[in-house]
Amino acid sequence: MMTNRSKQTFYNALTGAHVTPYDWQTKIKKGDHYEIVSECFPTIYGVILEPFREVGYYHVRAYSEWCLGGQEGTLCVVEPTRILTQQEFEEARSQYWKTEEVEVQ
Repeated sequence: MMTNRSKQTFYNALTGAHVTPYDWQTKIKKGDHYEIVSECFPTIYGVILEPFREVGYYHVRAYSEWCLGGQEGTLCVVEPTRILTQQEFEEARSQYWKTEEVEVQ
């Protein structure tokens, strides 16, 4: 029996919610670069290394200003907040994974 991925929900460990992935998240594949923006920790930048057998989960290497050298781990399809180009990923690396703080007035 095939599962309709558009109706499938996943647990987002970063938000604590079960959510349905956006269409762009269901198209994530090996070699893609991504960003995770959260209020709780620095922006995370990562690359998809391999999909797991379980649909919606990936083996990744992720970086942030707290983890400059990167760390391998597991990513759920609903955790990235956007896909990055190779150039955007390299620009973040050149800034040591820091993002510019936008001052709210």
